[in-house]
Amino acid sequence: MKKILTLIAVLTVLFAVSASAQTIFNGYAYLTSNETAGVSSAWYDLSASAQALDFQGSDLGDFESNMWLGGQTGFWSDSQGVEYIKMHYSITGAATASGSISYAFESYTDPDDQWGTDGGTDSSVDLIDAHSLAEGDYSIAVWVEGKANNRDSVWDNNSSSNYTADFTVVPEPATVGMLGLGALLTLLVRRMTTS
Repeated sequence: MKKILTLIAVLTVLFAVSASAQTIFNGYAYLTSNETAGVSSAWYDLSASAQALDFQGSDLGDFESNMWLGGQTGFWSDSQGVEYIKMHYSITGAATASGSISYAFESYTDPDDQWGTDGGTDSSVDLIDAHSLAEGDYSIAVWVEGKANNRDSVWDNNSSSNYTADFTVVPEPATVGMLGLGALLTLLVRRMTTS
């Protein structure tokens, strides 16, 4: 009987500890060439599994002048309220850059808080513009930090390895056209001066 009571006491403590933990779940990231996430956005799974694409290991594609990054996550704060939820990112390649995006409150469905950046540009970032990324190949790592009031941070970070993907910044068609026009004018001037 003593062993059964001890087992019940241990299970009760473990349940109380696990029930009181804050948790990040259903993490997503999105990329779009428009300011509004609902327009031409590609959504990627971080810790979630509802999207067709996984961020980890993806080729995010080619971007000319705008590359808006945002995301969304579910966060269980154990009724403590949320101090903040942020997506951190680090870019390497033709140049390096890093930063954070603060998530805004999106909705609440008991017992889950949903936080994200799909409400507009106030809480997403245009990586190319913000960091003056020039043409070239890049890798980006992202991870999400959530913090309930009076608690330590919890992470959605791919088991501490972060979620990584690749992308390329390409010249805008107008820029390519201007370079071609400049080259043509240079040839014409040379031809006129040599004849």
